Amino acid sequence: MQFFFLFLSGTCSASASILLRIAARVDNDPSLFATGGRPLLYRLAAIAAYGAGFGLYALALKRVELSVAYPLMVAVTILEILVFGVVSGEAVSPRIVAGAGFLLISVLLLYLPSSARP
Repeated sequence: MQFFFLFLSGTCSASASILLRIAARVDNDPSLFATGGRPLLYRLAAIAAYGAGFGLYALALKRVELSVAYPLMVAVTILEILVFGVVSGEAVSPRIVAGAGFLLISVLLLYLPSSARP
């Protein structure tokens, strides 16, 4: 269950970042979204998402070591933001994709069983 909390925490963080990005776009072009150009609502929703993510992360830390929990949560956040970038038509270079791939590999290395015996 703690890994589910980490996944949700990363999702909340990604959602907050995406909401802040949408708020910035609405500031520049109110006709971009059919919400009447209310960037304040997006920013308030982002604050709520960050708060929810913090709570979920705190729950996960009851059972997961920090050295494992934080990289996993950040990896989820980065991958979800990368997907948003692709879907929303932002420029995603091969360098960015390679960086996300290295991030995934590093998180997987954290979870592989160690061959060293304590």
